[in-house]
Amino acid sequence: MRIASPLTTSTFSCMIILFLVFFCELTYSDAPRLGMGARSGEITENSAIVQIRLTKSFGQERNFGIPGKAGKARIHLSTNDEMADTMITGWQDASEENDYYLQYHISDLKPKQRYFYRAELKDSDTMPSQMSEIFSFKTAPLSTDRNEIMFQVTTCQSAHGLPTYTLMQRQKPDFLISAGDTVYYDRFDVRSKEEAYWLYQKQYGTPYTINYLAHIPAYFMKDDHDYRYNDADPFSNHPVRFQKHKDEPNGLNPDFNRADNTYLTHEEGIEVFRQVFPSSNLPYRTFRWGKGAQIWLLEGRDFRSDNKLPDGPKKTIWGNTQKAWLKRTLLESDADFRLVVSPTPIIGPDKLNKIDNHANANGFMHEGRAFLDWMIKEQLHLNTFLITGDRHWQYHSIYSDLVHEFSSGPTSHFKVHRVPKPKKGVIKQPYNGPVGGFMSVTYKDMALTFTHFDERGRRQNTKSFKRRIIH
Repeated sequence: MRIASPLTTSTFSCMIILFLVFFCELTYSDAPRLGMGARSGEITENSAIVQIRLTKSFGQERNFGIPGKAGKARIHLSTNDEMADTMITGWQDASEENDYYLQYHISDLKPKQRYFYRAELKDSDTMPSQMSEIFSFKTAPLSTDRNEIMFQVTTCQSAHGLPTYTLMQRQKPDFLISAGDTVYYDRFDVRSKEEAYWLYQKQYGTPYTINYLAHIPAYFMKDDHDYRYNDADPFSNHPVRFQKHKDEPNGLNPDFNRADNTYLTHEEGIEVFRQVFPSSNLPYRTFRWGKGAQIWLLEGRDFRSDNKLPDGPKKTIWGNTQKAWLKRTLLESDADFRLVVSPTPIIGPDKLNKIDNHANANGFMHEGRAFLDWMIKEQLHLNTFLITGDRHWQYHSIYSDLVHEFSSGPTSHFKVHRVPKPKKGVIKQPYNGPVGGFMSVTYKDMALTFTHFDERGRRQNTKSFKRRIIH
């Protein structure tokens, strides 16, 4: 028997190692990645939605896009960060049709429990899989428990404001409410679904948003700029605006003079938003965080009347079905505090030339004032507060000395607009700040506190309310 020389054995071993390295590179390079991280949302005491997007690369390319990749994925879920005793979802297939986003509706969870999850990813059934990093979320407490709560509110997001998420993350909120205008289609010359998906890759493929949403669940609301264009309704069909109204071209087609001269349709605007964020069955919904707070998230674009119609009792932003649901569920709630979050202001004030929202005299003020007066009649103003998106400045406004509305302002000072102050009348404004940043809302010891912060995390304004009994 011939015994191989040491040189021959070494050479054979190297060949085996090189083959294994090549095989691993081949298989793992084919597996999809999570170039936009993962996020959770629509949290209740016993359910959540986990969302991922399968990508070719680990991050953004030169045009800020993150190319998607077809493949398969499932979620592993555990109550400990070592991922022991995992619950595993079924496999889902990602495709180009929905820009490779996947959503997993997870139920039968425990209240007030942090869950850890990761994605198992593979290119196809015949290829090996690989595991992602670990993410997490915390479920809501039981509706009978008075637990301390702290959440944050943002709106009017810009690239300049993304570093604000690092400061927000340090506060360790229970969840985020993104109150609309998450991106600005019309500022980046978005005219198609593909270009809209690219803009979300640009804004939500950054370390700021990926790190924040990795362990903090969120509820996402849409408004005009992340639906179609400024002040859009289901009936308008404006041509693309002039170049001077844009920040820069999108990363897929930089030609401002291209033949396509239309924005997204009403249906496309709704469809894209439902794909890019964890989405409930209805765009308006309510959820509880213990006995302390119940929160309503309203839809302001899907059901509204034509903006140009004369104001009156038939003109509506909410539509009859949503409005009836809102009133009924507000009256049914036994939470210590009720918080109604609208993508546009109900009290305001707003700029005089606008006709887009409830704060506009030539817009939808009849519906807005009728709702505020109904709140007062039913004594809901004693423990119900309004939060608004859309406003490019921070404020605290009061209607008839009874109903309070808070605006979080834009995420960056770059997005701050001129600040209209109320004329003498039914609206008072204890705080009106030309500031970008965010707002936190805290429930503790049966009291509710609203705090405005600038984009550097410096406190700007604080207002607290004690729970009062509705008779």
